[in-house]
Amino acid sequence: VLDSNPLLEAFGNAKTVRNDNSSRFGKYIQLQFDAEDPTHAAFSGKNMPSCILAGSTCEVYLLEKSRVVGHEEEERTYHIFYQLLAAPEETKVEIWSGLEDTDMESFNYVGWTDTEVIEGKTDAERFQLTVDALALVGVEGESLTALFRAICIVLQLGNLTFEPHADDEEKSDITSTEELEALAELMGVPEEDIKNSLTLRTVRARNEDFKVPLKASQAKDSCDAFAKEIYAKAFLWLVRTINTATCAENNYDRKLSRFAIIGLLDIFGFESFDVNRFEQLCINYANEKLQQKFTQDIFRSVQAEYEFEGIELGEIKYDDNVDVLNLVEGRMGLVAVLNEECVRPKGNDKAFVNKIIAMNKEAGCLIAKKSFQDYEFGIQHYAGAVVYDATNFVTKNMDNLPQDLQ
Repeated sequence: VLDSNPLLEAFGNAKTVRNDNSSRFGKYIQLQFDAEDPTHAAFSGKNMPSCILAGSTCEVYLLEKSRVVGHEEEERTYHIFYQLLAAPEETKVEIWSGLEDTDMESFNYVGWTDTEVIEGKTDAERFQLTVDALALVGVEGESLTALFRAICIVLQLGNLTFEPHADDEEKSDITSTEELEALAELMGVPEEDIKNSLTLRTVRARNEDFKVPLKASQAKDSCDAFAKEIYAKAFLWLVRTINTATCAENNYDRKLSRFAIIGLLDIFGFESFDVNRFEQLCINYANEKLQQKFTQDIFRSVQAEYEFEGIELGEIKYDDNVDVLNLVEGRMGLVAVLNEECVRPKGNDKAFVNKIIAMNKEAGCLIAKKSFQDYEFGIQHYAGAVVYDATNFVTKNMDNLPQDLQ
């Protein structure tokens, strides 16, 4: 259970402006125990029943997929990319010949960084720790190569460049022909199939399929969406593999009908950066929901119990964040307006901001200042005020992988 943790860190952690090893996903771990029956323990003269760790399972949430294709200059993408590129040269070539003599600056999604040591270990040292941990959960040989080749596909997708077609700007071409050739060899897919999947979109009308060309910017978005989806699928596959290797049902030497559980929720803390985007809104919304649950469980439930028992209790003052949750998830809240903007023809980020401000004028927790840009808005969260940049909110909320790439 403990030895598999470096895998989640390698594939799910990254350097941010505040933390060199920041977890960029949420997880809920269930520790499974073989717990002695309390009655049996009492008859045996024990003050406390025995309890043995039998295994664990993990669910993951909110992987920051946008970090796969871009990150702030002072930050890094996920550790595994740097670890792979810092691996011994012979290991890199065994995985994919295209990795020969490459480094961080060879791939656009990664780029240069001045941070090569995380918590006292270099990326090269951590690569070996990751490989060792993968072997512990059964990922070695062909499956290990396949996993790292999937990571290589993500890297190579970031090196494709798209330009408007010479005769029609409504169409696009992949101009990095050598990079496309290398990607086709890596994927085992004909170049023309990759090109068509990234630069054309299939539209179905009246039971017929039509190929519609994509502009260069749209083709680049499709390419990035494909890279994010591959990485997310690889991450989820890894989590399932870890669960298979650690769950008590498969690995504990006693077959029990049920196991005692201790649940541990590990999720992003409240975030407020110089520029706060869609990811920060999702993270802070999750924290608002946790704050509400804490409030309900600790304060409201205790107050209700005292009142039911007829016990006099002084007034308990606490911050109630219902107004923030209503702003986010209410009938005219951010989520509803954003979803509507995603299905509206020509829906865009600025229209989204204009609508939430117009429709929530009475919401005291919504911040709208004249000094804001037309794509900015703020929320007074329980932990403090945060100003959000709504650029790409509509695109990120759709998070659709084009049919041609599925």
